[in-house]
Amino acid sequence: MKKITLVFFILFTITIQSQTVVFHDSFKDDKNKWVTTSDNFKAYIKRDALVIENIDNEKTKWLLYNLSSFDFNPDQVDFDLEVNIKVTDFKKENATYGLVWSGYNDNSYYDVFRVTPDKQLQLYQYLNGTFDYYSAWKSYPFINGKNKNNYFKVEKRANLIFVYLNGNLVHRSGERDYYGSKIGFILDANMTIVVDEVKVTRFPIEIDVVDSFDPNVKIEKLPEFISSKEYEETNPVISADGQYLYVDRKDCDLNLGGNKDDIWYSVKDEQGNWTALKNMGKPLNNEDYNFVISSSPDNNMLLLGNRYTEDGKAAGSGVSVSRKTAAGWEIPKSMTIKDYANVNMYVGYFLANDNKHLIMSVERKDQGLGKKDLYVSFLEGENLWSKPVHLGNVVNTFEDETNPFLASDGKTLYFASRGHKGYGGYDLFVTKRLDDTWQNWSPPKNLGNVINSKKTELSIFLSAKGDKAYLSRSRDIWEIDNSVKQDPVVLVKGKVFDAKTNEILSTTIVYNNLVTDKELGTAISDPTNGSYSIVLPFGEKYSFMAQKEGYFAVTQNVDLSDLKEYKEITVNLYLNPIEKGQTIRLNNIFFDSGKYDLLPESNAELDRLYKVLRENQKLTIEIAGHTDAVGSDTNNMTLSNKRANAVMNYLTDKGIAKDRLTAKGYGETKFIATNETEEGKQQNRRVEFVIIEL
Repeated sequence: MKKITLVFFILFTITIQSQTVVFHDSFKDDKNKWVTTSDNFKAYIKRDALVIENIDNEKTKWLLYNLSSFDFNPDQVDFDLEVNIKVTDFKKENATYGLVWSGYNDNSYYDVFRVTPDKQLQLYQYLNGTFDYYSAWKSYPFINGKNKNNYFKVEKRANLIFVYLNGNLVHRSGERDYYGSKIGFILDANMTIVVDEVKVTRFPIEIDVVDSFDPNVKIEKLPEFISSKEYEETNPVISADGQYLYVDRKDCDLNLGGNKDDIWYSVKDEQGNWTALKNMGKPLNNEDYNFVISSSPDNNMLLLGNRYTEDGKAAGSGVSVSRKTAAGWEIPKSMTIKDYANVNMYVGYFLANDNKHLIMSVERKDQGLGKKDLYVSFLEGENLWSKPVHLGNVVNTFEDETNPFLASDGKTLYFASRGHKGYGGYDLFVTKRLDDTWQNWSPPKNLGNVINSKKTELSIFLSAKGDKAYLSRSRDIWEIDNSVKQDPVVLVKGKVFDAKTNEILSTTIVYNNLVTDKELGTAISDPTNGSYSIVLPFGEKYSFMAQKEGYFAVTQNVDLSDLKEYKEITVNLYLNPIEKGQTIRLNNIFFDSGKYDLLPESNAELDRLYKVLRENQKLTIEIAGHTDAVGSDTNNMTLSNKRANAVMNYLTDKGIAKDRLTAKGYGETKFIATNETEEGKQQNRRVEFVIIEL
């Protein structure tokens, strides 16, 4: 169905609607000049009602009235249209009559809402010679028959249309773009109907826009070497650090699929400027439609549309993942989603930064509110995901919700919808997750009429910092300042090294809740340079480490309980080979100041050491305690010794033989950093273990 351009007045949500009755006729007289007579057709006023007779034996006829002179422009306001109609004479039980509305002056467009004496109903739209039937004829018990009024009502609210008969909702839609000012009545041949009242009430358009909406913010098209004149670029995906931009370029001669879509990308240079787009090449691009859905924070894994064969050819619809290897991107592997179903021809996905939550837009018959709804699946194994869980009816509506994007805080969800009030077509909305059920959300808010328009906006993407938003519009990629406040995050980046040789390592990085040791997310380090990135939302204490077989993970920790704004920090991770003579620091061992009782946050670190001791039965270690220079030498020696023994006792209590462990305090005798700074003192206050035998 074609769309046409509309202009909307923007009004924010108010508590009490301001309403005006712009047209009301109860037919006491013919003040509005309904009375007419023509070939086999007449309309006249009788007993406070409008009687319409179609005495033609074959033709359906109508009586139309133009409301444009009544300060009523239906594409710029909301409205209620209410009519009472009854049929008093007919020759066929299935003859039709009803309401015509939103007609154009030239009759090239109109809507029809009609019923029959034998209690059937249908709605359709006419546009330039084409009829679009919203549904097949259907019987309803609440339709009144001969000589009884049927109360027709049409409600327009922004882009939403609700149609009622006798108080019962019979149709609703979120894809309306046509609004003419003609209304009237239609009736089949050999039929008489009586209309006893017509009323049109006007309301201001109400769209619940984000509180931070700035109508003066500028949206700018990216340079022509990204937003080209020749081709269409869509679906921008920005990396967490804001350094990589992936787009879907269509119908380009250099695409591997010819007139199909390929993945292209741009990288920022040292001055922070975007460089010209480059084709990603094989194996991510092939002869099919190729596009990036999301990028992991480390930029070492991409979620991709469609499936690939083992040799990289197209294998049909679905979703795949590709990881970066030393030789380049691997051939994408399909994701398996338990009990997956989608009866819609379109689908949308997004992989959260933690790589553990896959959000999707699908239409399922077993659950869902209408068309495509948003769901979430949870990681259960390598490329294996749980049955999708519905996000609930605050986010989802009777219409389409699609193209989800979860911000780096793991809570702020952007998506496109036709079921929430918008400016036309699909609009972009934002909501926030309120708990871990994934079904409780704040009421979605429209992003405003700078990002949204009377056309269709389908996707939006932000970096971890969240200051810039990227979207596609009119065949190009656009950038805009983002005003939606998200919870602050820290982008942790660095490299992974072998602590003995200082060589880079390709490993898995895991980050956990420091207190509970619950795994919260994973990443991988780049096999070519060892770099990694993870995004940690505020409000938690985290531990994070690199893991690799044959190595003991040296953990790091960060406290984001009081994080106020976005930050980037660099932390290199070192893996110690499990070899005789290696000294390995236990970073996540915690004591109260001046005390030696282990705090609960230490358990996860000690349990990892316990696991290594269990897996290596010949391993014997010395546990060494160290202090800074604060306090007396004697007190520090005693304190360090007691702390080392506390660690040893924890391990023996879990079953490690005492003859495999020794504990010794070194006090102030082995500084590894200056004591002139707090950072240096913190490095000197440490617990280590030394591998004695293996």
